[in-house]
Amino acid sequence: MGRKGHTLPLARLEESLQRTGFQGDFLVWKDELPPKSPTQLESPMAFKTFCFMEAMRHSYRFVLWIDAPCIALRSIDPIFAIIKNKGYVMFVDPYAQSVGQWCGDDVLEHHGISREAALSMPEIPTSVIGLDLRSEIGRRFLEEWHAMALDGVTFQGTRKAILSTDDHYAIGWNKGNRISSDPRVGGHRYDQTAAGIIAHRLGMTACSDGLRDALCKQAAVNRGTMILHHREFGNEIKPLGAIYREVFITQPFVRAPSQSLRTSARKAMALIRRCLFGRGRLFAGKDS
Repeated sequence: MGRKGHTLPLARLEESLQRTGFQGDFLVWKDELPPKSPTQLESPMAFKTFCFMEAMRHSYRFVLWIDAPCIALRSIDPIFAIIKNKGYVMFVDPYAQSVGQWCGDDVLEHHGISREAALSMPEIPTSVIGLDLRSEIGRRFLEEWHAMALDGVTFQGTRKAILSTDDHYAIGWNKGNRISSDPRVGGHRYDQTAAGIIAHRLGMTACSDGLRDALCKQAAVNRGTMILHHREFGNEIKPLGAIYREVFITQPFVRAPSQSLRTSARKAMALIRRCLFGRGRLFAGKDS
């Protein structure tokens, strides 16, 4: 499900889901936002909650949002099993960042949260998030998330109006201290910031596996990775087949072994240097 602002990535996502055996429905907004959704300057990323609301209006129960730049590496059936079991699914931020790092001062004040408390709240990626819209926890999360999209501050990151796309960028990255003078604040993450606040408030837990970010070196793709966030910053995107070759062939059978050999070589050289250094000290001791 997604907004067709990036036509090629979304087509690639749909292809990946089909190739991994997904049998469910796709809800796609091709050229416009969902009904009554604010614009990106009025409430950035609010369209996500409106997509969920529209899915609920059409009587869908198990709904999984996937950002267009993502692709499915394996069947996502286990993700839907989690949604059915818990009433929701969300994933750990691979960068291990906090709400406090990505939240404007006005938002924390609005919700009565201190910066220190926010820094202890894990950030929740909303590139992939799923809800059981008939479960109590799923409905409550969506109700609060949707309300924050419309409260005039939480998704915006500030009480002041967003004046332009440049101003939107300044908020996102806290340029010129647009949303906070605290040096620990890197910017504001709109829907993601809101999701982190709600998840903490409701005691919701994130899965440590299943989602990976292609740009994050700290958390590599593994056998449990079902969805890969594969962002690109240009007019061209990498074809799905090329990504699959990278993930399933090049990385495990070419790069990983090469890295292992380099690591072994470095260890061997270090051992040789230690041995030579130790012998040198031993001979020096004998000479003295």
